[in-house]
Amino acid sequence: MKRMNRRDFITVAAGTSVISLVIPGLASTSTVDKAAADVTSLYVKGLVMVDLGDPEVIRLGFPKAPGHKATLSIVPENGASRAIFIKGNGSVEMQGIAATDPKIFVPELVRFRELYGNGVASHIERCPSVISIPSNAIRSITTSEVSKERWTFVRAQSGEEVTSFRPRHVAETVKIDLSSASVLKLDQGKVNIPLDTTRELRMEYTPEKIEPGFDPYSDHFGHYFDYVERPAALDFDVVPKKLTGFSSPTPKVGQRFVDNAAAACFLIGCP
Repeated sequence: MKRMNRRDFITVAAGTSVISLVIPGLASTSTVDKAAADVTSLYVKGLVMVDLGDPEVIRLGFPKAPGHKATLSIVPENGASRAIFIKGNGSVEMQGIAATDPKIFVPELVRFRELYGNGVASHIERCPSVISIPSNAIRSITTSEVSKERWTFVRAQSGEEVTSFRPRHVAETVKIDLSSASVLKLDQGKVNIPLDTTRELRMEYTPEKIEPGFDPYSDHFGHYFDYVERPAALDFDVVPKKLTGFSSPTPKVGQRFVDNAAAACFLIGCP
């Protein structure tokens, strides 16, 4: 997929009124295919915290990270895609959805408890932007795309490998299938995106610029530490370390999210 030019982005101005995002193809008409599927897929990529600790709600947190931009690309049922910058808090609001038991299967997602044990606690609520999704609105959460290289973790000071972590290709993108009978609200509810007229959403929080030879995953992983509480006995920093000799073409499920010409920041699961 061709990366969208910044000039094509829609900047949502702050204000007190509620804005319903008007995009060609996002009219209130529903298609037969949409009615049959009743699902809108949300792809999430980049320096994002995925909090799975509460059975009632899944939260996506965007840590403070200078040089990063959080964007949402909206693919309507008909018409051209558009994109907006993400700011402030947001949520998915259900509209008459019956309780469901979402399927969550993301074995490739790096989890903090793999690095620091079960005593680690999430403080995702401290992130500048948090999007809350009630579990009743979720049909499934699965890995969509994994890293090309295999990774492990080492202690920042000593370089000692963290043996509790299983080296692997790590989750680069997760796919959250949402009930289309929902509305995504952003910027404290000032922007409303009805999912019944939306085919796909792509959320990304990555560096605006990557210098040659620069590894965002290793260098930016430290941005996560302000939002977790580690056990006192395990209060050390860890760093991702790439394992050589095990690279392979980037596996994926469905449509590719973005052109993966360079390494990117990868997701982290909480706890």
